[in-house]
Amino acid sequence: MEIPAKLPFSKRRLRPRVVISYIFDYVIILACIGGFAILNTIEPFHQHFSLNNISIQYPYAVHERIPMIYALCISAAFPLVLIILYTLVIDGLFSHHKPQDVTSGKRKLRGPHRWKDRLWELNCGILGLLLAQAIAFVITQALKNACGKPRPDLIDRCQPRAGSVDLFPGLSNSTICTGDPALLKDGFRSWPSASFAGLVYTSLWLGGKLHVMDNRGEAWKALLVMVPLLAATLVAVSRIMDARHHPFDVVTGSMLGIACGFVAYRQYFPPLTEPWRKGRAYPIRTWGTDPVEPNSARLLGSKGDSSTALRNPEEERMDPPDIPSSEYARPDASAYLPSSNPYASNIYNRRPHDHDADGNAWSSSEDDVTNGYEMRHAHTMGPTPGAGHHAPQYDPSNVYVSQTQPLTANTGIYAPDAMAGPGRPLTDMPGHVN
Repeated sequence: MEIPAKLPFSKRRLRPRVVISYIFDYVIILACIGGFAILNTIEPFHQHFSLNNISIQYPYAVHERIPMIYALCISAAFPLVLIILYTLVIDGLFSHHKPQDVTSGKRKLRGPHRWKDRLWELNCGILGLLLAQAIAFVITQALKNACGKPRPDLIDRCQPRAGSVDLFPGLSNSTICTGDPALLKDGFRSWPSASFAGLVYTSLWLGGKLHVMDNRGEAWKALLVMVPLLAATLVAVSRIMDARHHPFDVVTGSMLGIACGFVAYRQYFPPLTEPWRKGRAYPIRTWGTDPVEPNSARLLGSKGDSSTALRNPEEERMDPPDIPSSEYARPDASAYLPSSNPYASNIYNRRPHDHDADGNAWSSSEDDVTNGYEMRHAHTMGPTPGAGHHAPQYDPSNVYVSQTQPLTANTGIYAPDAMAGPGRPLTDMPGHVN
């Protein structure tokens, strides 16, 4: 089969290794599904048990409160429908930056995102969901087979022969069982329980789209983000109520599912602690060079924290004579907006709502990304200021800087001004009033 020269979301040609990398993501997911099917046919290890152990003498629940098919719909089908519906229909409907139609002059109802932008977001969203579910099921099934822990209803599944007693001092094994072999086989797969991975990923994905960790504190966003976690918890609790798992199995399995959901989300989306990125998926995958930290001043935090929001000092350069001294006493939204991606050329430094000549907003699936998808060491410095260069005008509505904290020497905020330098506090700048 011939490798396509470009992705469906780009008009420019891509190197074969970039296309292969995304195909390989789906191959890994399919391999995990196949691995789970194989592990499901393997006979698990049978731990010894005691007929007098009351923790495994619960009755077998023929009718579960939440059958497995319903649990899969809740943890996989519902998130999939949500991602598709939000990405293709809802995303952009309530945007304050809707572009205008060139002919009619009316604002576009679908918002600033083009169809190829939506398809790219859909691709990354589905990839993350499938990855979270796939790795969680493979890991849990492998651990179940290796551990062979009895379920709480094992004695009822076992149906010991009449007159059976513990063969060893206080212990028996599966040789005394006369029950259904299929039920008995599944009876030794109690630990761990997997029900959190898909819904934890959904919660993170929804939190990113709603930029829930900004400084506006809108409670309805937090409520929506918690709904998938509540659903996951109810499914997990139902497994205890049906005597399918011990509480320890559910707690540790939930922790494993949280880890799988978080890892899968971070493969394709930025962290929730960077709300200015609006939860948009990462651009087309980079290859061939090492990531280089830009030579930028940091907004807040310790100097050694690489996760601190970075800025482009060349784009934020201020002219002290033109700025009144009163402006140094409070943070200005347009001066401290972190760039969307400080690791590459200017095409990555556009804000999510910058518009092109057709009135369309740029996103991570922009064609220009394929021109500069390699990380370059030359981009560690911003463009040389001079003729033809000017600082872009940022939209203050997209800034998440506290307006209640005064900008003084005690706040630890440094200005990237040409006179102050990247390490000179604002109190040393001319005209500053402490």
